[in-house]
Amino acid sequence: MKITIVGIGFVGLVNALGFTVQGHNVFALDSDKKKIAALRKGETSISENKLPEYLKKYGEQIRFTSEYRDAIYGANIIVMCNEVPEKEPGVCDLVGFYTTLKECSKHIQNDVTVVIRSTVPVGTCAEVKEFLDVLLNHKYRVNVVSNPDFCAQGTAMKDMLQPSRIVVGLSSKEAQEAVKELYRGFSAPMLIVSPESAELIKYASNAYLAVKLSYINEIADLCDSVGADIQEVSYGIGLDPRIGGKYLYSGIGFGGPSLPQDTRVLSSLAEERNVSLTVLDAAMKVNERRPSQMILKIKKVLGDNLSDKRFAILGLSYKGNTDDIRQSPAFKVIDELLKEDSRIIAFDPMSTSAFRKKMKSDQHIAYANTLDEALKTCDVAIFLNESEEFKKLTNEDFVNYMKKPIVFDGKGVLNPYQLKDVTYFAVGKRLRKRKTNPSS
Repeated sequence: MKITIVGIGFVGLVNALGFTVQGHNVFALDSDKKKIAALRKGETSISENKLPEYLKKYGEQIRFTSEYRDAIYGANIIVMCNEVPEKEPGVCDLVGFYTTLKECSKHIQNDVTVVIRSTVPVGTCAEVKEFLDVLLNHKYRVNVVSNPDFCAQGTAMKDMLQPSRIVVGLSSKEAQEAVKELYRGFSAPMLIVSPESAELIKYASNAYLAVKLSYINEIADLCDSVGADIQEVSYGIGLDPRIGGKYLYSGIGFGGPSLPQDTRVLSSLAEERNVSLTVLDAAMKVNERRPSQMILKIKKVLGDNLSDKRFAILGLSYKGNTDDIRQSPAFKVIDELLKEDSRIIAFDPMSTSAFRKKMKSDQHIAYANTLDEALKTCDVAIFLNESEEFKKLTNEDFVNYMKKPIVFDGKGVLNPYQLKDVTYFAVGKRLRKRKTNPSS
């Protein structure tokens, strides 16, 4: 059985490796010839836990190619993993997706199952089926399947090989048999639904996570007001099996390539259909305010004048242990501080270079090469993601690097009870002991 993965970005490479591990004959197609040449050498620019090890071990078993005929001719299953960006808020740009499908259709010479792993609007499966049938003049039987990808950055290989569930949207027995063969060897439960339901499951899942995060962030604000501790409250809530403890961490808010875009697309779909998603819309507004809420907290502690302070912004990617800066809260936090004429020293273990290229140039921003360099040259440290390097910081590190250690933890990355000489602040966090007074 020949499996062709189309679009070898983050999702595509993870899928190519995952299906290869399970013993499939995998072709990996991408029009970027430089990327393909690097992958043939076992090299990739994608920073992802365990991915380099899997590429080294299984990469030689994958046929990496930029030639459509080589990849598509004779393929039994074509797995679409193209990234689908927004062309405007809430509207997906499918031009590249359909251009790729059109090019693929030129080399289809047999019945084929097209599996869409890309996150696409509800109804896309049906449209793709009609699109390909017309291009192929109904010469071959084409089954189109929705199979949303749920691999998260940082745990993608584990999520691929040990998925919590496999969601499949299809409408024919042939497609069902093809998908079962594709996922042979996987032990996760397979949910078979309509294509529309599968497409909506992906959006609704991410939207629910967004709602959960925004909810706990507002509870953290309430903790600040009443003197409760958000860590204790979150833990207590999470013990309820109906709720669970995941995505109950408060902080700077969510970013990245998936949650913000998927919530906007789902909200736009509902608006088109005259359906009100009041809770989701409120969650999006809460998230937009999180960076400003942090600045207000900083001002409450340090005073309204922040122009004499140098802030270390630690964590520039949207989450720890990735170099992905898309819609990272760090952009808004830095913008807010620049409006206050503050000086910035920015650092991330993996994404400093990418962030620097994207961030507009400003004489008030400098970039550190190391974590200790950032801490040694700042007055206040602000943590915005949960990188492993940050978690290793000790009380002695802060004392050695900073004259009067003052920390604002926007991701709950540190354990304040182990930082006896550090003035520590986090939204919703109540501390029993604090030795240093930031105003002294």
